[in-house]
Amino acid sequence: MTSFPFGRLAPFCRRVLLAAALSLPVGHAWAALPYTVEIAAPDDLGELLTGSLELVASQNDPDMDEMQLDALLREAPGQAQALLETEGYFGAKIRLDEESREPRRYRLVVEPGEPVLIDDVTLRLTGPVSSAPDFHPRLARALELWPLPTAARFRQAEWDSGKRVLLRQLQVDGYPLARIATSRADVDPVTHRATLTVEVDSGAPVAFGPINVSGLKRYPEDVVVGMARFRPGTPYTLQGLLDYQAALEQSPYFSSVVVSTDMSRIADGRVPVDVAVEELPRQKLTLGLTFEAGEGFGTRVGYDHYNLFKRGYIGSILLEHKPSEQAIKFGLSFPRQADGYSHSLNAAFKHTDIQGVETDSVEGGLWRIRTSGNIESRIGLEYLLEQETVADTLSQDNQALLASYGWTRRQLDDVRRPRSGTLIDLQVSSTLGDTLSSAAFVRGYGKLVHYWSPQKKWGTLVSRIELGEVFTNNADRVPTSRLFRTGGATSVRGYEYLGLGLPGPDDSVLGGRVLAVGSLEYQIPVSRDWSLALFHDAGNAADSWQDFSLQHSNGVGLRWMSPVAPLALDIAKAQNDGKIRWYLSLGLAF
Repeated sequence: MTSFPFGRLAPFCRRVLLAAALSLPVGHAWAALPYTVEIAAPDDLGELLTGSLELVASQNDPDMDEMQLDALLREAPGQAQALLETEGYFGAKIRLDEESREPRRYRLVVEPGEPVLIDDVTLRLTGPVSSAPDFHPRLARALELWPLPTAARFRQAEWDSGKRVLLRQLQVDGYPLARIATSRADVDPVTHRATLTVEVDSGAPVAFGPINVSGLKRYPEDVVVGMARFRPGTPYTLQGLLDYQAALEQSPYFSSVVVSTDMSRIADGRVPVDVAVEELPRQKLTLGLTFEAGEGFGTRVGYDHYNLFKRGYIGSILLEHKPSEQAIKFGLSFPRQADGYSHSLNAAFKHTDIQGVETDSVEGGLWRIRTSGNIESRIGLEYLLEQETVADTLSQDNQALLASYGWTRRQLDDVRRPRSGTLIDLQVSSTLGDTLSSAAFVRGYGKLVHYWSPQKKWGTLVSRIELGEVFTNNADRVPTSRLFRTGGATSVRGYEYLGLGLPGPDDSVLGGRVLAVGSLEYQIPVSRDWSLALFHDAGNAADSWQDFSLQHSNGVGLRWMSPVAPLALDIAKAQNDGKIRWYLSLGLAF
Protein backbone atom coordinates (compact mmCIF):
# COMPACT_ATOMS: atom_id res chain seq x y z
CA MET A 1 0.00 0.00 0.00
CA THR A 2 1.32 3.35 -1.11
CA SER A 3 0.66 6.57 0.78
CA PHE A 4 -0.08 9.97 -1.02
CA PRO A 5 2.29 12.78 -0.13
CA PHE A 6 -0.29 15.36 1.08
CA GLY A 7 2.42 17.40 2.72
CA ARG A 8 3.98 18.16 -0.62
CA LEU A 9 0.57 19.12 -2.07
CA ALA A 10 -0.32 21.74 0.56
CA PRO A 11 1.82 24.59 -0.84
CA PHE A 12 0.50 23.85 -4.30
CA CYS A 13 -3.12 24.02 -3.08
CA ARG A 14 -2.50 27.30 -1.35
CA ARG A 15 -1.13 28.76 -4.57
CA VAL A 16 -4.13 27.51 -6.57
CA LEU A 17 -6.63 28.90 -4.04
CA LEU A 18 -4.82 32.25 -3.93
CA ALA A 19 -4.77 32.50 -7.73
CA ALA A 20 -8.48 31.68 -7.85
CA ALA A 21 -9.27 34.34 -5.28
CA LEU A 22 -7.25 36.97 -7.16
CA SER A 23 -9.00 36.03 -10.40
CA LEU A 24 -12.48 36.78 -8.97
CA PRO A 25 -14.04 40.08 -10.14
CA VAL A 26 -13.53 42.87 -7.62
CA GLY A 27 -17.26 43.64 -7.56
CA HIS A 28 -17.95 40.18 -6.23
CA ALA A 29 -15.09 40.20 -3.73
CA TRP A 30 -16.17 43.51 -2.10
CA ALA A 31 -19.80 44.56 -1.92
CA ALA A 32 -20.66 48.29 -1.98
CA LEU A 33 -21.06 49.85 1.47
CA PRO A 34 -24.09 52.17 1.41
CA TYR A 35 -24.72 54.70 4.16
CA THR A 36 -26.54 57.99 4.76
CA VAL A 37 -25.52 61.14 6.63
CA GLU A 38 -27.85 63.69 8.23
CA ILE A 39 -26.57 67.18 9.04
CA ALA A 40 -28.15 68.84 12.09
CA ALA A 41 -27.05 72.49 11.83
CA PRO A 42 -28.52 75.95 11.11
CA ASP A 43 -29.66 76.27 7.49
CA ASP A 44 -26.74 78.25 6.06
CA LEU A 45 -24.14 76.10 7.83
CA GLY A 46 -26.02 72.93 6.92
CA GLU A 47 -25.81 73.84 3.24
CA LEU A 48 -22.08 74.51 3.60
CA LEU A 49 -21.38 71.15 5.27
CA THR A 50 -23.65 69.22 2.94
CA GLY A 51 -21.89 70.63 -0.10
CA SER A 52 -18.31 70.36 1.19
CA LEU A 53 -17.91 67.42 3.60
CA GLU A 54 -16.18 64.44 2.00
CA LEU A 55 -18.24 62.08 4.16
CA VAL A 56 -21.43 63.43 2.58
CA ALA A 57 -20.06 63.57 -0.97
CA SER A 58 -18.97 59.90 -0.82
CA GLN A 59 -22.37 58.46 0.17
CA ASN A 60 -22.97 57.00 -3.28
CA ASP A 61 -19.41 55.87 -3.97
CA PRO A 62 -19.70 52.28 -5.35
CA ASP A 63 -16.11 51.52 -4.26
CA MET A 64 -16.64 52.45 -0.59
CA ASP A 65 -15.34 49.85 1.90
CA GLU A 66 -14.98 49.60 5.68
CA MET A 67 -11.47 50.99 5.76
CA GLN A 68 -12.33 54.09 3.70
CA LEU A 69 -15.53 54.70 5.65
CA ASP A 70 -13.70 54.49 8.99
CA ALA A 71 -11.19 57.07 7.75
CA LEU A 72 -13.97 59.43 6.60
CA LEU A 73 -15.79 59.09 9.94
CA ARG A 74 -12.62 59.98 11.87
CA GLU A 75 -11.87 62.97 9.64
CA ALA A 76 -15.43 64.37 9.41
CA PRO A 77 -15.47 66.37 12.69
CA GLY A 78 -12.14 68.01 11.87
CA GLN A 79 -13.25 68.86 8.34
CA ALA A 80 -16.50 70.28 9.69
CA GLN A 81 -14.61 72.41 12.21
CA ALA A 82 -12.35 73.82 9.50
CA LEU A 83 -15.36 74.66 7.32
CA LEU A 84 -17.19 76.37 10.20
CA GLU A 85 -14.13 78.50 10.95
CA THR A 86 -14.30 79.91 7.41
CA GLU A 87 -17.73 81.26 8.41
CA GLY A 88 -16.47 82.73 11.68
CA TYR A 89 -17.41 79.94 14.14
CA PHE A 90 -14.20 79.03 15.96
CA GLY A 91 -15.79 77.54 19.09
CA ALA A 92 -18.31 75.17 17.49
CA LYS A 93 -19.16 71.87 19.17
CA ILE A 94 -19.41 68.97 16.73
CA ARG A 95 -20.59 65.43 17.40
CA LEU A 96 -20.88 62.51 15.00
CA ASP A 97 -23.43 59.86 16.09
CA GLU A 98 -24.07 56.44 14.61
CA GLU A 99 -27.86 56.27 14.39
CA SER A 100 -28.05 52.77 12.96
CA ARG A 101 -25.69 49.96 12.00
CA GLU A 102 -27.94 48.19 9.52
CA PRO A 103 -28.62 50.17 7.41
CA ARG A 104 -25.76 52.51 8.25
CA ARG A 105 -26.99 55.96 9.26
CA TYR A 106 -24.92 58.76 10.77
CA ARG A 107 -25.89 62.14 12.18
CA LEU A 108 -23.52 65.10 12.40
CA VAL A 109 -24.72 67.45 15.13
CA VAL A 110 -23.36 71.01 15.09
CA GLU A 111 -23.71 73.64 17.81
CA PRO A 112 -21.98 76.64 16.19
CA GLY A 113 -21.87 78.89 19.25
CA GLU A 114 -21.10 82.58 18.92
CA PRO A 115 -19.52 83.83 15.69
CA VAL A 116 -16.29 85.80 15.73
CA LEU A 117 -16.92 89.50 15.01
CA ILE A 118 -14.48 92.05 13.61
CA ASP A 119 -13.17 94.20 16.46
CA ASP A 120 -10.67 96.33 14.54
CA VAL A 121 -9.45 96.74 10.96
CA THR A 122 -6.18 98.34 9.88
CA LEU A 123 -5.63 98.97 6.17
CA ARG A 124 -2.40 100.57 5.00
CA LEU A 125 -1.17 101.61 1.56
CA THR A 126 2.60 102.01 1.68
CA GLY A 127 5.38 102.64 -0.77
CA PRO A 128 5.58 105.43 -3.37
CA VAL A 129 1.77 105.67 -3.59
CA SER A 130 1.74 107.22 -0.10
CA SER A 131 3.35 110.39 -1.50
CA ALA A 132 1.27 110.49 -4.71
CA PRO A 133 -1.21 113.38 -5.16
CA ASP A 134 -4.14 110.95 -5.32
CA PHE A 135 -3.15 108.96 -2.21
CA HIS A 136 -6.06 110.06 -0.02
CA PRO A 137 -8.73 109.33 -2.66
CA ARG A 138 -7.14 105.91 -3.19
CA LEU A 139 -7.17 105.18 0.54
CA ALA A 140 -10.78 106.33 0.83
CA ARG A 141 -11.68 104.05 -2.07
CA ALA A 142 -9.90 101.12 -0.39
CA LEU A 143 -11.88 101.66 2.82
CA GLU A 144 -15.10 101.90 0.80
CA LEU A 145 -14.44 98.60 -1.00
CA TRP A 146 -13.31 96.67 2.10
CA PRO A 147 -15.96 93.95 2.72
CA LEU A 148 -15.33 93.27 6.46
CA PRO A 149 -16.04 96.39 8.53
CA THR A 150 -16.01 96.42 12.33
CA ALA A 151 -18.85 94.45 13.98
CA ALA A 152 -19.23 92.27 10.86
CA ARG A 153 -18.92 88.50 11.14
CA PHE A 154 -15.55 87.14 10.05
CA ARG A 155 -15.75 85.10 6.85
CA GLN A 156 -12.75 83.61 5.14
CA ALA A 157 -14.13 84.22 1.64
CA GLU A 158 -14.60 87.94 2.29
CA TRP A 159 -11.21 88.16 3.98
CA ASP A 160 -9.55 86.71 0.87
CA SER A 161 -11.61 88.75 -1.61
CA GLY A 162 -10.96 91.96 0.33
CA LYS A 163 -7.21 91.51 0.01
CA ARG A 164 -7.54 90.81 -3.71
CA VAL A 165 -9.61 93.96 -4.19
CA LEU A 166 -7.05 96.13 -2.39
CA LEU A 167 -4.23 94.68 -4.45
CA ARG A 168 -6.04 94.92 -7.75
CA GLN A 169 -7.02 98.55 -7.09
CA LEU A 170 -3.33 99.47 -7.31
CA GLN A 171 -2.23 96.93 -9.92
CA VAL A 172 -4.71 98.06 -12.57
CA ASP A 173 -4.06 101.77 -12.10
CA GLY A 174 -0.46 102.89 -12.12
CA TYR A 175 1.15 100.34 -9.76
CA PRO A 176 1.21 96.90 -11.45
CA LEU A 177 4.07 95.78 -9.15
CA ALA A 178 1.98 96.18 -5.97
CA ARG A 179 2.06 93.28 -3.48
CA ILE A 180 0.61 92.27 -0.13
CA ALA A 181 3.30 93.16 2.43
CA THR A 182 1.34 92.17 5.57
CA SER A 183 -1.78 90.07 5.94
CA ARG A 184 -2.82 89.00 9.44
CA ALA A 185 -6.11 87.94 11.03
CA ASP A 186 -5.76 87.57 14.82
CA VAL A 187 -8.75 85.59 16.09
CA ASP A 188 -9.53 85.16 19.81
CA PRO A 189 -11.98 82.21 20.13
CA VAL A 190 -12.57 83.04 23.81
CA THR A 191 -13.79 86.62 23.32
CA HIS A 192 -15.08 85.90 19.82
CA ARG A 193 -13.27 88.90 18.43
CA ALA A 194 -10.86 89.33 15.50
CA THR A 195 -8.34 92.01 14.57
CA LEU A 196 -7.46 92.36 10.89
CA THR A 197 -4.35 93.99 9.45
CA VAL A 198 -3.54 94.37 5.77
CA GLU A 199 -0.66 96.34 4.31
CA VAL A 200 -0.24 96.73 0.56
CA ASP A 201 3.11 97.92 -0.79
CA SER A 202 2.47 99.78 -4.04
CA GLY A 203 5.92 99.28 -5.50
CA ALA A 204 7.30 101.83 -7.91
CA PRO A 205 4.83 103.53 -10.27
CA VAL A 206 4.93 102.27 -13.85
CA ALA A 207 4.19 104.15 -17.06
CA PHE A 208 3.56 102.94 -20.58
CA GLY A 209 6.68 102.54 -22.71
CA PRO A 210 7.09 102.24 -26.48
CA ILE A 211 4.58 100.30 -28.59
CA ASN A 212 6.16 97.39 -30.46
CA VAL A 213 4.09 96.16 -33.42
CA SER A 214 4.49 92.82 -35.17
CA GLY A 215 2.60 91.21 -38.03
CA LEU A 216 2.24 94.25 -40.32
CA LYS A 217 2.69 93.65 -44.05
CA ARG A 218 0.26 95.99 -45.80
CA TYR A 219 -0.64 98.81 -43.42
CA PRO A 220 1.59 101.52 -41.96
CA GLU A 221 2.55 101.26 -38.29
CA ASP A 222 0.88 104.62 -37.65
CA VAL A 223 -2.53 102.91 -38.05
CA VAL A 224 -1.79 100.70 -35.03
CA VAL A 225 0.11 103.18 -32.84
CA GLY A 226 -2.35 105.99 -33.51
CA MET A 227 -5.28 104.08 -31.98
CA ALA A 228 -3.67 103.98 -28.53
CA ARG A 229 -5.09 106.59 -26.16
CA PHE A 230 -1.78 106.69 -24.30
CA ARG A 231 1.75 107.66 -25.18
CA PRO A 232 5.15 106.69 -23.69
CA GLY A 233 5.20 108.18 -20.20
CA THR A 234 1.43 107.98 -19.64
CA PRO A 235 0.74 106.25 -16.27
CA TYR A 236 -0.06 102.57 -16.76
CA THR A 237 -3.68 101.44 -16.45
CA LEU A 238 -5.20 98.09 -17.31
CA GLN A 239 -8.25 99.88 -18.72
CA GLY A 240 -5.97 101.70 -21.14
CA LEU A 241 -4.75 98.35 -22.48
CA LEU A 242 -8.28 96.97 -22.75
CA ASP A 243 -9.52 100.05 -24.61
CA TYR A 244 -6.57 99.80 -26.99
CA GLN A 245 -7.30 96.13 -27.67
CA ALA A 246 -10.99 96.91 -28.31
CA ALA A 247 -10.17 99.78 -30.69
CA LEU A 248 -7.88 97.58 -32.78
CA GLU A 249 -10.41 94.73 -32.84
CA GLN A 250 -13.20 97.04 -34.00
CA SER A 251 -11.10 98.50 -36.79
CA PRO A 252 -11.51 97.05 -40.31
CA TYR A 253 -7.81 96.36 -40.73
CA PHE A 254 -7.17 93.26 -38.63
CA SER A 255 -8.64 89.78 -38.16
CA SER A 256 -6.73 89.10 -34.93
CA VAL A 257 -5.17 91.40 -32.32
CA VAL A 258 -3.25 90.65 -29.10
CA VAL A 259 -2.11 93.53 -26.86
CA SER A 260 0.14 92.58 -23.93
CA THR A 261 2.74 93.83 -21.48
CA ASP A 262 5.56 92.00 -19.71
CA MET A 263 6.36 93.50 -16.30
CA SER A 264 9.75 91.75 -16.26
CA ARG A 265 10.84 94.11 -19.06
CA ILE A 266 10.26 97.35 -17.15
CA ALA A 267 13.07 99.83 -17.80
CA ASP A 268 13.30 103.31 -16.31
CA GLY A 269 9.81 102.90 -14.88
CA ARG A 270 8.23 102.14 -18.25
CA VAL A 271 6.78 98.89 -19.57
CA PRO A 272 6.77 98.29 -23.32
CA VAL A 273 3.48 97.40 -25.00
CA ASP A 274 3.55 94.52 -27.49
CA VAL A 275 0.93 94.38 -30.26
CA ALA A 276 0.65 91.32 -32.50
CA VAL A 277 -1.79 91.63 -35.43
CA GLU A 278 -3.03 89.58 -38.36
CA GLU A 279 -4.12 91.75 -41.25
CA LEU A 280 -7.26 91.59 -43.34
CA PRO A 281 -7.02 92.04 -47.14
CA ARG A 282 -6.36 95.57 -48.31
CA GLN A 283 -9.24 95.63 -50.80
CA LYS A 284 -12.75 94.17 -50.84
CA LEU A 285 -15.36 93.78 -53.56
CA THR A 286 -18.96 93.14 -52.50
CA LEU A 287 -21.74 91.90 -54.77
CA GLY A 288 -25.26 91.66 -53.41
CA LEU A 289 -28.82 90.88 -54.42
CA THR A 290 -31.66 92.65 -52.61
CA PHE A 291 -35.42 92.12 -52.64
CA GLU A 292 -38.31 94.36 -51.65
CA ALA A 293 -41.86 93.03 -51.59
CA GLY A 294 -43.98 94.75 -54.19
CA GLU A 295 -41.10 96.00 -56.32
CA GLY A 296 -38.81 93.03 -56.92
CA PHE A 297 -35.07 92.48 -56.95
CA GLY A 298 -32.19 94.90 -56.84
CA THR A 299 -28.41 94.78 -56.94
CA ARG A 300 -25.56 96.21 -54.85
CA VAL A 301 -21.94 96.52 -55.89
CA GLY A 302 -19.43 97.81 -53.36
CA TYR A 303 -15.69 98.37 -53.41
CA ASP A 304 -13.53 99.21 -50.38
CA HIS A 305 -9.85 100.07 -50.25
CA TYR A 306 -8.36 100.05 -46.74
CA ASN A 307 -5.00 101.67 -47.45
CA LEU A 308 -5.46 104.68 -49.68
CA PHE A 309 -2.26 106.69 -50.19
CA LYS A 310 -0.56 103.97 -48.06
CA ARG A 311 -1.74 105.81 -44.93
CA GLY A 312 -4.55 103.53 -43.80
CA TYR A 313 -7.32 105.76 -45.18
CA ILE A 314 -10.44 103.80 -46.15
CA GLY A 315 -12.11 104.67 -49.44
CA SER A 316 -15.41 103.16 -50.50
CA ILE A 317 -17.79 103.24 -53.47
CA LEU A 318 -21.28 101.71 -53.41
CA LEU A 319 -23.63 101.37 -56.36
CA GLU A 320 -27.26 100.48 -55.62
CA HIS A 321 -29.93 99.79 -58.21
CA LYS A 322 -33.51 98.70 -57.60
CA PRO A 323 -36.82 99.74 -59.11
CA SER A 324 -37.51 102.43 -56.53
CA GLU A 325 -34.00 103.75 -55.92
CA GLN A 326 -30.70 104.22 -57.71
CA ALA A 327 -27.70 105.64 -55.89
CA ILE A 328 -23.96 106.04 -55.99
CA LYS A 329 -22.24 106.68 -52.66
CA PHE A 330 -18.67 107.64 -51.82
CA GLY A 331 -16.91 107.50 -48.47
CA LEU A 332 -13.51 108.35 -47.04
CA SER A 333 -12.62 107.37 -43.46
CA PHE A 334 -9.52 108.11 -41.42
CA PRO A 335 -8.02 105.84 -38.72
CA ARG A 336 -8.92 106.47 -35.10
CA GLN A 337 -6.50 108.73 -33.26
CA ALA A 338 -5.19 108.78 -29.69
CA ASP A 339 -8.02 111.02 -28.52
CA GLY A 340 -10.45 108.22 -29.37
CA TYR A 341 -11.99 109.97 -32.38
CA SER A 342 -12.04 109.10 -36.05
CA HIS A 343 -13.27 111.22 -38.95
CA SER A 344 -15.09 110.50 -42.19
CA LEU A 345 -16.37 112.23 -45.30
CA ASN A 346 -19.31 110.99 -47.37
CA ALA A 347 -21.20 111.99 -50.48
CA ALA A 348 -24.17 110.45 -52.29
CA PHE A 349 -26.17 110.99 -55.47
CA LYS A 350 -29.64 109.44 -55.37
CA HIS A 351 -32.75 109.07 -57.43
CA THR A 352 -35.84 107.62 -55.72
CA ASP A 353 -39.41 107.01 -56.84
CA ILE A 354 -41.39 105.76 -53.82
CA GLN A 355 -45.15 105.95 -53.31
CA GLY A 356 -45.64 108.57 -56.02
CA VAL A 357 -42.87 110.85 -54.74
CA GLU A 358 -39.86 111.19 -57.02
CA THR A 359 -36.69 112.84 -55.73
CA ASP A 360 -33.24 113.63 -57.06
CA SER A 361 -30.77 114.52 -54.34
CA VAL A 362 -27.16 115.32 -53.61
CA GLU A 363 -25.88 114.77 -50.06
CA GLY A 364 -22.56 115.30 -48.33
CA GLY A 365 -21.28 115.24 -44.78
CA LEU A 366 -18.30 115.47 -42.48
CA TRP A 367 -18.38 113.37 -39.29
CA ARG A 368 -16.38 113.12 -36.10
CA ILE A 369 -16.95 109.70 -34.49
CA ARG A 370 -15.99 108.26 -31.12
CA THR A 371 -16.41 104.61 -30.14
CA SER A 372 -15.93 103.49 -26.54
CA GLY A 373 -16.93 99.95 -25.64
CA ASN A 374 -20.49 99.40 -26.85
CA ILE A 375 -21.25 103.12 -27.29
CA GLU A 376 -20.75 105.11 -30.47
CA SER A 377 -21.26 108.87 -30.62
CA ARG A 378 -20.99 111.03 -33.71
CA ILE A 379 -21.25 114.72 -34.53
CA GLY A 380 -21.32 116.07 -38.02
CA LEU A 381 -22.18 118.75 -40.54
CA GLU A 382 -24.42 117.72 -43.44
CA TYR A 383 -25.64 119.41 -46.61
CA LEU A 384 -28.62 118.17 -48.65
CA LEU A 385 -29.99 119.47 -51.96
CA GLU A 386 -33.19 117.79 -53.11
CA GLN A 387 -35.57 118.16 -56.06
CA GLU A 388 -39.01 116.70 -55.42
CA THR A 389 -41.68 115.71 -57.91
CA VAL A 390 -45.13 114.61 -56.69
CA ALA A 391 -47.61 112.96 -59.05
CA ASP A 392 -45.57 114.05 -62.12
CA THR A 393 -45.84 117.68 -61.11
CA LEU A 394 -42.53 119.43 -60.53
CA SER A 395 -42.36 121.01 -57.12
CA GLN A 396 -39.72 123.22 -55.58
CA ASP A 397 -36.11 122.42 -54.76
CA ASN A 398 -35.37 122.09 -51.06
CA GLN A 399 -32.03 122.27 -49.30
CA ALA A 400 -30.70 122.04 -45.75
CA LEU A 401 -27.44 122.63 -43.96
CA LEU A 402 -27.58 120.55 -40.77
CA ALA A 403 -25.56 120.19 -37.60
CA SER A 404 -26.20 116.59 -36.47
CA TYR A 405 -25.53 114.45 -33.43
CA GLY A 406 -26.08 110.72 -32.95
CA TRP A 407 -25.62 108.34 -30.02
CA THR A 408 -25.91 104.55 -30.21
CA ARG A 409 -25.50 101.90 -27.53
CA ARG A 410 -25.46 98.20 -28.39
CA GLN A 411 -25.55 96.22 -25.16
CA LEU A 412 -26.28 92.77 -26.59
CA ASP A 413 -25.15 89.27 -25.70
CA ASP A 414 -24.46 88.50 -29.37
CA VAL A 415 -24.59 91.13 -32.12
CA ARG A 416 -25.35 88.57 -34.87
CA ARG A 417 -27.83 86.51 -32.85
CA PRO A 418 -29.09 88.61 -29.93
CA ARG A 419 -31.17 86.87 -27.26
CA SER A 420 -30.84 89.42 -24.47
CA GLY A 421 -29.86 93.06 -24.26
CA THR A 422 -30.83 96.47 -25.56
CA LEU A 423 -30.13 98.66 -28.57
CA ILE A 424 -30.66 102.42 -28.21
CA ASP A 425 -30.23 104.82 -31.13
CA LEU A 426 -30.79 108.58 -30.73
CA GLN A 427 -30.43 111.25 -33.41
CA VAL A 428 -30.96 115.00 -33.42
CA SER A 429 -30.20 117.50 -36.19
CA SER A 430 -30.88 121.15 -36.77
CA THR A 431 -30.46 123.65 -39.55
CA LEU A 432 -28.26 126.65 -38.86
CA GLY A 433 -31.15 129.07 -39.05
CA ASP A 434 -31.89 129.84 -42.69
CA THR A 435 -28.27 129.48 -43.79
CA LEU A 436 -28.25 127.37 -46.99
CA SER A 437 -31.63 125.97 -45.92
CA SER A 438 -35.04 126.40 -47.52
CA ALA A 439 -36.69 126.11 -44.07
CA ALA A 440 -35.46 126.18 -40.50
CA PHE A 441 -36.21 122.96 -38.64
CA VAL A 442 -35.07 120.64 -35.85
CA ARG A 443 -35.43 116.88 -36.27
CA GLY A 444 -35.34 114.31 -33.46
CA TYR A 445 -35.52 110.53 -33.72
CA GLY A 446 -35.08 107.65 -31.29
CA LYS A 447 -35.28 103.86 -31.44
CA LEU A 448 -35.26 101.29 -28.64
CA VAL A 449 -35.01 97.53 -29.28
CA HIS A 450 -35.05 95.08 -26.37
CA TYR A 451 -34.34 91.33 -26.46
CA TRP A 452 -35.47 89.09 -23.61
CA SER A 453 -35.14 85.30 -23.33
CA PRO A 454 -36.45 83.67 -20.14
CA GLN A 455 -34.59 80.52 -21.22
CA LYS A 456 -32.81 79.68 -24.46
CA LYS A 457 -35.19 76.82 -25.29
CA TRP A 458 -38.26 79.01 -24.73
CA GLY A 459 -37.35 81.57 -27.35
CA THR A 460 -36.88 85.34 -27.44
CA LEU A 461 -39.29 88.26 -27.08
CA VAL A 462 -38.25 91.23 -29.22
CA SER A 463 -39.88 94.59 -28.50
CA ARG A 464 -39.22 97.71 -30.56
CA ILE A 465 -40.37 101.33 -30.39
CA GLU A 466 -39.52 104.28 -32.64
CA LEU A 467 -40.44 107.93 -32.13
CA GLY A 468 -39.65 110.96 -34.25
CA GLU A 469 -40.69 114.55 -34.78
CA VAL A 470 -39.70 117.47 -37.01
CA PHE A 471 -40.20 120.90 -35.46
CA THR A 472 -40.75 123.55 -38.14
CA ASN A 473 -43.16 126.25 -39.26
CA ASN A 474 -42.76 125.36 -42.93
CA ALA A 475 -42.96 121.56 -43.44
CA ASP A 476 -43.43 121.97 -47.22
CA ARG A 477 -39.83 123.26 -47.54
CA VAL A 478 -38.25 120.49 -45.46
CA PRO A 479 -36.47 117.92 -47.68
CA THR A 480 -38.55 114.75 -48.09
CA SER A 481 -35.78 112.52 -46.73
CA ARG A 482 -35.89 114.43 -43.43
CA LEU A 483 -39.63 113.94 -42.94
CA PHE A 484 -41.14 110.63 -41.84
CA ARG A 485 -42.78 107.79 -43.72
CA THR A 486 -42.96 104.19 -42.55
CA GLY A 487 -44.08 100.72 -43.57
CA GLY A 488 -42.21 97.74 -44.94
CA ALA A 489 -39.95 94.91 -43.85
CA THR A 490 -38.12 96.76 -41.08
CA SER A 491 -40.95 98.93 -39.75
CA VAL A 492 -44.69 98.18 -39.99
CA ARG A 493 -44.98 94.89 -41.85
CA GLY A 494 -48.16 94.26 -43.79
CA TYR A 495 -47.86 97.63 -45.58
CA GLU A 496 -45.95 98.68 -48.66
CA TYR A 497 -42.46 100.12 -48.32
CA LEU A 498 -42.89 103.68 -46.95
CA GLY A 499 -46.61 103.35 -47.66
CA LEU A 500 -47.72 105.02 -44.40
CA GLY A 501 -47.66 108.81 -44.22
CA LEU A 502 -49.69 111.80 -45.40
CA PRO A 503 -52.09 111.24 -48.32
CA GLY A 504 -50.99 113.17 -51.42
CA PRO A 505 -52.32 113.71 -54.94
CA ASP A 506 -52.92 110.65 -57.15
CA ASP A 507 -52.56 108.23 -54.20
CA SER A 508 -49.05 109.39 -53.42
CA VAL A 509 -47.71 109.21 -49.84
CA LEU A 510 -45.95 112.29 -48.45
CA GLY A 511 -43.71 112.62 -45.42
CA GLY A 512 -45.10 113.70 -42.07
CA ARG A 513 -43.67 115.65 -39.16
CA VAL A 514 -44.33 112.96 -36.52
CA LEU A 515 -43.64 109.23 -36.37
CA ALA A 516 -44.44 106.43 -33.95
CA VAL A 517 -43.84 102.71 -34.51
CA GLY A 518 -44.10 99.80 -32.10
CA SER A 519 -43.59 96.06 -32.51
CA LEU A 520 -43.77 92.89 -30.43
CA GLU A 521 -42.25 89.70 -31.83
CA TYR A 522 -41.85 86.30 -30.22
CA GLN A 523 -39.23 84.05 -31.79
CA ILE A 524 -39.72 80.33 -31.02
CA PRO A 525 -36.71 78.09 -31.77
CA VAL A 526 -37.49 74.99 -33.83
CA SER A 527 -33.88 73.90 -34.43
CA ARG A 528 -30.39 75.20 -33.86
CA ASP A 529 -30.51 77.76 -36.71
CA TRP A 530 -34.25 78.12 -37.37
CA SER A 531 -36.97 79.95 -35.45
CA LEU A 532 -40.66 80.63 -35.95
CA ALA A 533 -41.74 84.25 -35.37
CA LEU A 534 -45.14 85.62 -34.34
CA PHE A 535 -45.48 89.40 -34.43
CA HIS A 536 -47.76 92.40 -34.14
CA ASP A 537 -46.71 95.77 -35.59
CA ALA A 538 -48.33 99.18 -35.21
CA GLY A 539 -47.30 102.61 -36.42
CA ASN A 540 -47.84 105.56 -38.70
CA ALA A 541 -46.55 108.95 -39.73
CA ALA A 542 -48.69 112.09 -39.61
CA ASP A 543 -48.52 115.87 -39.80
CA SER A 544 -49.18 116.26 -36.05
CA TRP A 545 -49.92 114.15 -33.01
CA GLN A 546 -53.54 115.35 -33.11
CA ASP A 547 -53.93 113.78 -36.56
CA PHE A 548 -52.02 110.63 -35.67
CA SER A 549 -53.72 107.21 -35.75
CA LEU A 550 -52.03 103.83 -35.45
CA GLN A 551 -52.19 101.31 -38.27
CA HIS A 552 -51.88 97.69 -37.13
CA SER A 553 -50.77 94.39 -38.66
CA ASN A 554 -50.25 90.79 -37.58
CA GLY A 555 -48.02 88.16 -39.07
CA VAL A 556 -45.83 85.11 -38.90
CA GLY A 557 -42.31 84.53 -40.10
CA LEU A 558 -39.26 82.29 -40.27
CA ARG A 559 -35.78 83.20 -39.05
CA TRP A 560 -32.68 81.45 -40.39
CA MET A 561 -29.26 82.08 -38.93
CA SER A 562 -27.36 81.74 -42.20
CA PRO A 563 -23.53 81.69 -42.34
CA VAL A 564 -23.64 85.23 -43.77
CA ALA A 565 -26.30 86.99 -41.70
CA PRO A 566 -29.77 86.38 -40.22
CA LEU A 567 -32.39 85.82 -42.95
CA ALA A 568 -36.03 86.71 -42.25
CA LEU A 569 -39.11 85.71 -44.23
CA ASP A 570 -42.31 87.41 -43.00
CA ILE A 571 -45.96 87.26 -44.04
CA ALA A 572 -48.22 89.97 -42.58
CA LYS A 573 -51.81 91.13 -42.96
CA ALA A 574 -52.53 94.88 -42.84
CA GLN A 575 -55.45 96.10 -40.79
CA ASN A 576 -56.57 98.97 -43.01
CA ASP A 577 -56.90 97.15 -46.37
CA GLY A 578 -56.83 93.48 -45.29
CA LYS A 579 -54.10 92.67 -47.79
CA ILE A 580 -51.44 90.05 -47.10
CA ARG A 581 -47.88 90.96 -48.04
CA TRP A 582 -44.62 89.07 -47.65
CA TYR A 583 -41.06 90.26 -47.04
CA LEU A 584 -37.57 88.83 -47.36
CA SER A 585 -34.76 90.63 -45.53
CA LEU A 586 -31.13 89.89 -44.75
CA GLY A 587 -29.47 91.09 -41.56
CA LEU A 588 -30.75 92.70 -38.37
CA ALA A 589 -32.67 95.97 -38.43
CA PHE A 590 -30.13 97.93 -36.38
